Amino acid sequence: MNAPTEIRNQRAALEHKLAELTAGFQDRSGLAIEHSADMLDTIRMATDRDVLVQSMNINAQMLSDVREALARFKNGEYGVCEDCEESISPRRLQAIPWARTCVKCQEARDRRDTNGDEFSLAA
Repeated sequence: MNAPTEIRNQRAALEHKLAELTAGFQDRSGLAIEHSADMLDTIRMATDRDVLVQSMNINAQMLSDVREALARFKNGEYGVCEDCEESISPRRLQAIPWARTCVKCQEARDRRDTNGDEFSLAA
């Protein structure tokens, strides 16, 4: 596959993911607080809400990453590692079009995060 086609495909994948994530925030019915006389039902509903909130937080971070990747397209910086400024491999961008770092730099970030420096999603 030639580079312009590959880049068009990655941009299309990002735009598709943006639409998918944006649509996912439309239904918030699972966040409604319900009351039940049965304590087990109340606990289950609270747990379901907690899981939904965690999922929404992850999706919000991914939405931010996708938007930033689209902005990097506009700036001509798409596919360049934030840390080492080398090109991110096409294979990585095909798997994770919103990747900010090359594999080597992401592994270094993950090692730092594992050691307790901070929590971040692999991207």
